[in-house]
Amino acid sequence: MTRRATALPPPPATASAAENQALRRVLRGAWPSLPALAVAGAAVCAAGTLAVLLAPGVTPVSVLVAAVLAGPWLAALGAAADRIAADGEAGIRDWWRGLRALWRFGAAQALVPAVPAAAFLAALAVWQQTQNPWLLPSLAAGGTCAVAGLLALPAALSLGSARPALRGRLLWLCAAHLVARHPARFLAAPSLALLGLAASLRWTASLLLLVPPLVALVASAATATALARHDAGAAGGVEPRRG
Repeated sequence: MTRRATALPPPPATASAAENQALRRVLRGAWPSLPALAVAGAAVCAAGTLAVLLAPGVTPVSVLVAAVLAGPWLAALGAAADRIAADGEAGIRDWWRGLRALWRFGAAQALVPAVPAAAFLAALAVWQQTQNPWLLPSLAAGGTCAVAGLLALPAALSLGSARPALRGRLLWLCAAHLVARHPARFLAAPSLALLGLAASLRWTASLLLLVPPLVALVASAATATALARHDAGAAGGVEPRRG
């Protein structure tokens, strides 16, 4: 009497192995991709400097100008980081192709949190002058949408460059879903950006050149590992864990 061979289920560490593989690609590809990351980071800093010169201060106009000017370069930087996460390396040509393909996309996505932020600043200026309590709901709504948009923006840029079929409302729903499912890893990029900005203001502005590439790599690693976990969970029929 012979026993029939049965197929064994996939090991439970499949999702973790996929995450580790994606993270290793990002870490190993950072050094050979340093020229592209340096050029992309310098371009983002130059766009930010131009925005400060054109519209100084923190005003509704300055927020919108910064989003329009820096958005295309942020999208190109995110595309280079996503190329590293996918293939292990990105060159200056890859960054340039990403800029040509995503400059409109980057400006449009940067405006998503910038518009409610500008509305919040405008309502705040009026409220400081009038102290009208009817403006408080507008302040709360604008501030909440701006913060939520800023938190989801790195995921939206990374998802949009990695998966060109995702656009519009579906892109932001997917980005918000990933951030909600894995808040710790997606909060790392905005936290690093704030720390880098604070360090550059405290010590030297030269540190600003390092902030955009590092933030892009962290955001790309967060997206790549989250998508790897979801894809592995879907293939194995297991609900992905949070975190």
